[in-house]
This record gives sequence, structure tokens and C-alpha cells, in this order.
Amino acid sequence: MTGYLLTKLATQLVYPLVISIALSLVGLVLLARGRTRRAGACLWASLALLWVASTPVVSFALIQTLEGGYAAVSPEQTPNASAIVLLGGAVAPASPPRNWVDLTEAVDRIVHATRLYRAGKAPVIIATGGSVPNPGAAETPADTTANLLVEWGVPRDAIWIERASLNTHENAVLTRKLLDAHGIDGPILLVTSAAHMWRSMLLFESAGITAIPAATDFALGRLDFGNPFAWIPNAGALRGTDSAMKEYLGVLVARLRGQIRSNAR
Repeated sequence: MTGYLLTKLATQLVYPLVISIALSLVGLVLLARGRTRRAGACLWASLALLWVASTPVVSFALIQTLEGGYAAVSPEQTPNASAIVLLGGAVAPASPPRNWVDLTEAVDRIVHATRLYRAGKAPVIIATGGSVPNPGAAETPADTTANLLVEWGVPRDAIWIERASLNTHENAVLTRKLLDAHGIDGPILLVTSAAHMWRSMLLFESAGITAIPAATDFALGRLDFGNPFAWIPNAGALRGTDSAMKEYLGVLVARLRGQIRSNAR
């Protein structure tokens, strides 16, 4: 758990907003010490970084590099598989003042997995995801997801739960163990957000799982580069840039840790 938190903290520290704030603070300290030239350089660099990272065209380009390799395939056109693996991240617990589970922007994952099951593409859905940052909680995100699947018409006995993983690497490793325990060696349908699919496929393939991408939750539509608003910074674009950086950093860290095989695509 400590390693997980340290990794999360390190990731946060390299996001554009945090770097921009750090540069601004350094600039103010230099300015207070009378080093105006260096202070000016830090402050301008801070502004430039934040401006670029918050510009829709930049955010769009970064997310496109992640989502562009995956198509939005309908359940009917999706190949059959041995199981549907549904990655977590789509729900938050029903903690006060909420009296019901909170559905995040990634809820498309649960909807898509349900539609794939109803289309007869696999006999079971594997819901993954442990409790972060509260391991050992009474109900994990995977349990919450499973309850939603049942509420939306998936039979309880068609749902397997992997409730111990805290990240995508552990999703893959523990799913492999679950598949082995049930004697399943065939391909699985991997359901996650399109921007998260590249990293997920690398990790699942490295865990020895033959995965077919079933991408959903596409963030991008079409961007009109002639629209002046495409060049004006906004908070939504900054969030998209952060999301893209998270995926690239995640792959880099996984490679450095040896979690991704060198021959994984």
C-alpha cells in the first residue's frame, strides 16, 4: 500500500499544474532575493507551461495518440471470448452525504460490459478493483460494480469478483490467477476507457493473457481547429492533458519495474 501511495504522489508531482506552481514559487523566492532575471524566467516558464497544457488543441492531440489506436466497436461486432474483464475506476462508494453509489465519467465501462454480456459475447464478467485508499473496506469497488451489474440485469452467478488489486498491473496479475483457477486459457474481452486501453493491453499481455480490446468511454469527438475557443486554455483541457500524461507515465514506470515485457506491443 505504501508503494502505491508513493507512486501516486510521484505521479502528481510531475503534472503540469504542480510543476507550474513550483516554478512560480521558485520565481517568487528569486524575486524576493533580487534575482529578477532568473525570477522572470521561472514565472514566464510557469505561465507558458500552464497555457500550453490547458489549450484544447494540445490536450486533444495527446489524448488522440492514446485513443486513436482503438475503434468503438458495437457489442454485435465484437468477437466472442472466454470472459469479459471489466476494469475498475467507474464507481465511488456511497459515503455521506451520498446515499447511493457515485458513478464517475468512466461508467461507460460498466454499461459496455453489460451490453457485451447481453449480446452473448462471453459467459462471465470479471469485475476488478480493490479499495483505494482503504484496503480491507467492507465493500470494494469491484463489489459495487458487481452489484450494479446485477441491478442492470446480469445474473449474479455470471459475475466473478477480483477485489484485491490496487492498480492496473495488479488487475492483470490477479485476473490471470482467477482465470487459471477456473481453467480458462482462451482470449478475454478487456473493457476499459479508450485512453487507458494501451497501458492495460500492455500489462495484460505481459501477464500472459490474450486480450481483445473492447474500448469504451472515448473522450474525443471532433475538434474544429478553426474555432478560436480551441486555442483558449480551459480547465477541462488541462484535465485531459493530465489524463494523457498519467497513461504515458504509467507505461514508463511499468517498464522500469519490469512489469511490461519488452516484446509487448
